[in-house]
Amino acid sequence: MKIYKSTTEAQNSLNHGSVIAIGIFDGVHYGHQQIIQQVLQKAQHLNCKAGILTFQPHPVQVLAPEVMPYLIQTPQQKLKTLKNTGLDFVVEQKFDLNFASLSAKDFFTTHIQKNLNTKALFVGYDFTFGKKREGTIETLEKLCEQAGIELHVVNAQMQNNTLVSSTLIRKLLKEGRVEMADQLLTRPYIMQGTVVKGHNRGTALGIHTANLKALNELLPKDGVYATKTIVDGKTYNSVTNIGKNPTFQNTTRSVETHIFDFDQDLYDQEIEVCFFKRIRDEIKFANSNALVKQIQKDIEQAKEILKTL
Repeated sequence: MKIYKSTTEAQNSLNHGSVIAIGIFDGVHYGHQQIIQQVLQKAQHLNCKAGILTFQPHPVQVLAPEVMPYLIQTPQQKLKTLKNTGLDFVVEQKFDLNFASLSAKDFFTTHIQKNLNTKALFVGYDFTFGKKREGTIETLEKLCEQAGIELHVVNAQMQNNTLVSSTLIRKLLKEGRVEMADQLLTRPYIMQGTVVKGHNRGTALGIHTANLKALNELLPKDGVYATKTIVDGKTYNSVTNIGKNPTFQNTTRSVETHIFDFDQDLYDQEIEVCFFKRIRDEIKFANSNALVKQIQKDIEQAKEILKTL
């Protein structure tokens, strides 16, 4: 999969045309995957390249940063997930105030029609575009008809009677409902980060933990989770705590992962933690002995949960 930083950069590679979908695709969830499948099928039928036009940073970050949501994935994770879908290319168009000031017609003519040589276009039912969101689905229908571009307006996607959206997945993660979030994502929610030095309390308690400096903006609700941790491409069972460690009266939130049957030094390494089920709330214990006993119970419970996966 080729990654282009602008539609201009992609232009010379699309002489035979493209089929594209436009959107943010945060999480690349079930709904997004359904749209991508339609793009791939149409591209094969038209003998064109299949791609996505997305934006970096998120348009809301530029236009209304005060209401910008935390994103489910890092940009790196999003591209990795998209690569696994079979797309030929992704355009990560830089979004700034200059780009935001383009009229709907100019955006369409320059980026969709000319640069991407689009033969078929897929957008969501609530898609808007151009300066001050002046371009509506009706605007797009007229422009596509004039340009001879096949337009497909995709309805909201349902999974088991649930409307799938990035907004819902963010809500589920904030509530700690990672099992439901995983279903809508069609894979575990993955936290990416670098292992940094912590308070070394785990070592002192006889339970080694990797203290993760998360790259993801969105963390699940505080608590203890059954997880799997990926180190150098290898997957290990683990249990992960998110929170402030109230037993020790910490004031900052941390992510600590205990990897089963593992004793490598991970400092400064990048790892990924995959979340499967929330085990319990974070609790303040009377002393470290009580905490150790509970952690041992958490480990056993996580092992039982992970056995079934």
